[in-house]
Amino acid sequence: MKLKSILLVTSCVFLLCGCTKSNIIRPNETMAPDFNLYMDIEIDVDQLHDNVDDIYLDPDDYPMASAIDFELHLDEAYINIDVVVKDGTSPEDTSWYADQAIKGINDQVAVQDFSYGESDEDTFGGLYQDNEIHLKVYDETSYKNGTPIFETTIPMDEYMTFEIGS
Repeated sequence: MKLKSILLVTSCVFLLCGCTKSNIIRPNETMAPDFNLYMDIEIDVDQLHDNVDDIYLDPDDYPMASAIDFELHLDEAYINIDVVVKDGTSPEDTSWYADQAIKGINDQVAVQDFSYGESDEDTFGGLYQDNEIHLKVYDETSYKNGTPIFETTIPMDEYMTFEIGS
């Protein structure tokens, strides 16, 4: 009886092995990551706005932040950026946050398209190598009035610091 049970179990195992698809990866069907570099990736602007807002409007990391608005005009080689800080933010913090907002937009674009270099201490990043920056900085009151407290155009592939008065 024991031999019959062993033969029955063995035949069931062989039957099941023959009836199922193998999970062994064949060399011509690899599931490896795609390391190809794709050019001309279209940026998902809605996702970009959401990512920038999630990170750079965080009240714990950026207590002075009120809003960041931007428009990419890559075909025309410029980007409009409006940075809004809370009323009463010091000029130094306003300048620092404007710098962070510009770099943050670049870095989130670089997440979507690896062909853009990330920002660094002395560069705004790869997005701005071929695009001019039209920057307007507001506090909440001046934003309601439509009059920026600071406005500048930053040429392509240039880095600058901002001196925003009180």
